[in-house]
Amino acid sequence: MHRTIITLLLLALFTNSGYAQSEKITIKSDNLSESNYLKMDDFYLTHYLYIDLFLRENLFPEASSEEVFSIIKALKKYVSVDNNLDIEIEKPGKRNYFIRFAILKKDDGTELLIAFTNWSVKEKKFEREIKIENDSYTRWYFLNGNKMTYRKDMSNQNDYSNMSKADLANAYLMDELSDNDSEIKSTLDEVLNQKDLSVTDKIMANLILLKYQILQRDNDNVIKQEEYLNELFENNKSEPNLRGIKMAFDATCFQIELMK
Repeated sequence: MHRTIITLLLLALFTNSGYAQSEKITIKSDNLSESNYLKMDDFYLTHYLYIDLFLRENLFPEASSEEVFSIIKALKKYVSVDNNLDIEIEKPGKRNYFIRFAILKKDDGTELLIAFTNWSVKEKKFEREIKIENDSYTRWYFLNGNKMTYRKDMSNQNDYSNMSKADLANAYLMDELSDNDSEIKSTLDEVLNQKDLSVTDKIMANLILLKYQILQRDNDNVIKQEEYLNELFENNKSEPNLRGIKMAFDATCFQIELMK
């Protein structure tokens, strides 16, 4: 089958749903059949894909929520074991940004969502095309029911017994194990109830709590927690070492927009 450009179809789809596809983005697939193959919670898609494919390596940080949403929505509908999805994002200069999404099913039944790009980690530039090579920026995630987990966040890659309470809560949130999700809130409560908690630790714990509330679709508390964190950052803007946490908070606020 000749490769079919589905831009017009998707443009109509996103316009009807309140999201217009950007002229900067072209979405291509061999198969127009909507499979809805990906079953993971949107929390993981919006968290990992926005951070990994737009912010890291400064790939496309200027993307709007509508543009990111259009790519995620197409990914959910059109990618499967048998069907890849190609994204082309127009960028200033000679080279555009290409992403190829594919699902790999291993012999043991393990499924991976893989995002290949044309960004050369070594050369720090976009190549003319996607190359499946070691120096091309690639991310892959394990799929397990409604969970999507980055390889370094898998439970077997971390020693939970040596983690701080805040790190443990975050590990529970992002790993592939659904059973320990029920421990996230109580673990964070232990952190936030400490009397000698530093400003940095307090903000970090509250940021993880905000993430958990997003996962739980606790929308009223999401709004309150976002406002509270804005106040914490404003009241402690002279505090050193908050720049990285503030960037993580800004990305989480963007994720909230994507989840609406």
